[in-house]
Amino acid sequence: MCGLGAVLLASPDAVPEALLRQRGTAMAGMLWHRGPDGWDCWTAPGVMLAHTRLKIIDTTDAAAQPMHDDIGAVHLVFNGEIYNFRELRAELAALGHRFRSSGDTEVVVNGYREWGTGLFARLVGMFAIAIWDSRRECLVVARDRFGEKPLYYTERPEALLIGSEIKAILSWPGMPRRPDLAALHDFLSFSHTFGADTAVAGIRRLLPAHFMVCERGKPPRIERYWQLPAPGDDPVRANVADLKHELVERVRAAVSMCLVSDVPLGAFLSGGVDSSAVVSMMAQSHGTAIETFSSGFGFGDYDETRFARMVAERYGTNHHMFTYDNALIGAMADLAWHYDEPLSDSSALVTFALSRETRHSVTVALTGDGADENLLGYARYFRYGAMRRHTPPEGGRRLAELYSAGPDDGDPRRAAGDAYGYLMETFRENHKLVGYDLAMLPYLDRCSYDRLLPHIAEGVTPEEQAGRIDLATYLPDDLLVKVDIAAMAHGLETRAPFLNHELAEWIARIPGECKVWDNEGKALLKAALEPYLPHECMYRPKVGFRVPVAKFMREEIRDQVKAILLGERFLDRRLIRRPFVEEMIAEHQTQAQEHGTRLWNLLALEMWFRTWIDSDRNERLSGDDDPFAQFAEIGRNECGAPTSSPAGASGLQAFSASRPDRHREQAAGDER
Repeated sequence: MCGLGAVLLASPDAVPEALLRQRGTAMAGMLWHRGPDGWDCWTAPGVMLAHTRLKIIDTTDAAAQPMHDDIGAVHLVFNGEIYNFRELRAELAALGHRFRSSGDTEVVVNGYREWGTGLFARLVGMFAIAIWDSRRECLVVARDRFGEKPLYYTERPEALLIGSEIKAILSWPGMPRRPDLAALHDFLSFSHTFGADTAVAGIRRLLPAHFMVCERGKPPRIERYWQLPAPGDDPVRANVADLKHELVERVRAAVSMCLVSDVPLGAFLSGGVDSSAVVSMMAQSHGTAIETFSSGFGFGDYDETRFARMVAERYGTNHHMFTYDNALIGAMADLAWHYDEPLSDSSALVTFALSRETRHSVTVALTGDGADENLLGYARYFRYGAMRRHTPPEGGRRLAELYSAGPDDGDPRRAAGDAYGYLMETFRENHKLVGYDLAMLPYLDRCSYDRLLPHIAEGVTPEEQAGRIDLATYLPDDLLVKVDIAAMAHGLETRAPFLNHELAEWIARIPGECKVWDNEGKALLKAALEPYLPHECMYRPKVGFRVPVAKFMREEIRDQVKAILLGERFLDRRLIRRPFVEEMIAEHQTQAQEHGTRLWNLLALEMWFRTWIDSDRNERLSGDDDPFAQFAEIGRNECGAPTSSPAGASGLQAFSASRPDRHREQAAGDER
């Protein structure tokens, strides 16, 4: 794990090398939380690579980055883990490559030198990679198949800029800060930005399973290197008993691959099927008692810690449980700073807090992410299936008066996209019609449902269709962003065995009727795990790390909601009309209608504006600028841990001063 930055100047002398190094240091400063164990910056004429290191595999200086091959042809910074690095290392050694370290980064260096961009399809793991290829005078960047590791870029007249987080790019002098209103239109629809678009105009996200080749004087060339097997492609034909056996063996193998680490390792354990499955497989191969971590709120259906305790007791883990309350809201300013974009997934509050506590005990935590999408676990998949099987199929939920007839109106995928978009959206189309203010009116004739069209597979069950949509959208754009940023804010690496692409490919080839039956989500997985997990942990409604934001906004922060969303600062942006906001707040307070998710969406949006658009300080909101400061103080008093992190170059300077032995002026080695 790490933070990375890269710069390719439009001409080698556009920025003096000393100044380029200074700017690289500033980029690293914005990413120090991702790699608190060391940092470095490497430059060549017109090129810069920056890196902050979190030591995971091979903790020696031989594994430091930026890393270079032994002939000075390949220079690399890398974030992630390559789980099959030992097999690739043996293959490369047989081809004559030499190694100075025992980690995985040098395998990527020599692998690129041997196979070029063909390397990426050989890697099993999660990664964001930036390589300067001095032989071809090009910068090559790549991202893992499902988007576990983030990677952003922008093209400026003077340079192409790359960063693990948007904030690293925003540290570049003169970088404009304008909201991308089209991306915010998608955010208001789905509670996250979508695909390659980000909330900051001009900054793009490299899509999962893609690499990009950048040469001076040419537009970047982007290529896909992997995709899930197409429906019907070499289907798995086996009875349920054999499928259950093979699924357990494949999950066990994927978990085992994720256990390679030279630092303490544990697991998030919510008490649900997915994380419990991971813990059960870990217990069979880890050797020592596992450190597990769960959270809850201690009231209502927002707490499933008793189920986590059942699994922990069954496998004898060292279990850590944390109970939270409204003090969590004090982290709103932290989330706005760390996420760089508006993200209204309220469970980020819990993930952020739990990651902080987890990092006190371990450096790596396994998660159950990806199981619901691959093995069809969400209840909405079955609601979608019922809509599509209805006679006639339901799905035409868009407002006819907003969207004129188009050439694709006869396309069955459009009706499917409309149906699933309706299930997923936060602000419905009729809300936008009455709620959009002047700035957003130009986007009323653009239906966000259409963003789903490229991801709708035909020839599969509706449930499989929904799962594939989520694998391409909701998973990389919401869930994996949430977990990566919340965990890396505290220097914690997370690993998701269910996103092992070889496991996912096999699951994708199982016919849908063999994955789920009787409207039971993840039926195949649950049946396979019956010998390993308590029955009542599996056959119950899914909960996860939920946050009672509707209650908070009706009670604890009702005053802040009104002050922020009815204040001049928010309303002057002309995004949402005041009468519409007033009506939502009133209906929510009286419980005439539930608007919790929508109001939280707007709070997250305004906190992002104040942090990243209104100011160029690159700092967390604090003091009187933080509308939730009183809750942050409660959180500090109760848990004794600060919720904020230093930002910018000052953060890197403080880090360097406290660890002078870790600051290396020249780089060579491996790891994050």
